[in-house]
Amino acid sequence: MDNDQTILEPFTNSDLEKLNELKASKAVISEKKVRHDWSQTNNCVFFTIYQKNVQTNNFLYYIKSDYIFLIIKINETEVYPLEKFFFSKIIPSKTVITITPMKIELSLEKDIKELKWDQLEKKTNNDVQEKDENVLNPFTGKSIEEWTKFAQSIGEDEDNQSIDHFFRKIYKEGDDDLKRAMIKSFQTSNGTVLSTNWKDVQNKDYEKEKNDKLKK
Repeated sequence: MDNDQTILEPFTNSDLEKLNELKASKAVISEKKVRHDWSQTNNCVFFTIYQKNVQTNNFLYYIKSDYIFLIIKINETEVYPLEKFFFSKIIPSKTVITITPMKIELSLEKDIKELKWDQLEKKTNNDVQEKDENVLNPFTGKSIEEWTKFAQSIGEDEDNQSIDHFFRKIYKEGDDDLKRAMIKSFQTSNGTVLSTNWKDVQNKDYEKEKNDKLKK
């Protein structure tokens, strides 16, 4: 290992309230002033901040499954804050941060392996919200058979118990709209469709659609 390289491990979260207080008490450097970028593999996302000569005790961060807020102390009067809402969930406890004289790199383990992130941050514009939901859930509104194939493709075993575990995990970690969508789509389609998109499900009549297809 390079002698100039410091790895912050194990995972240590700073107090979010204290970070906000620090930000409020100092002069803030614009996010655009410091270059940063990201890359990914099937299992991890790498977020790099190109700030030189950062001491370990001058780098503070708060991270959870879908969000990070970090602060770099530039000097006694200035701080560089950075806040990101992730495109998809990560596993916070697996976070590894490497500090070198030239940069800071965060290694973030994806919660859903093999999921390709379109970008680092989650979109917040209402005009593209529905599109985002379909990116995160590529089999929205599809049949149970297609969901099963999807589960198997990301490493689940082929037995029904493992597939059931996959569905339960999605339901458990989803928000209220996702849960409503899964329940209604499954029940009203007699178990043939499972959707996670409430906007798509709330006005759908799966039984009518099925009958219309049979008449054709």
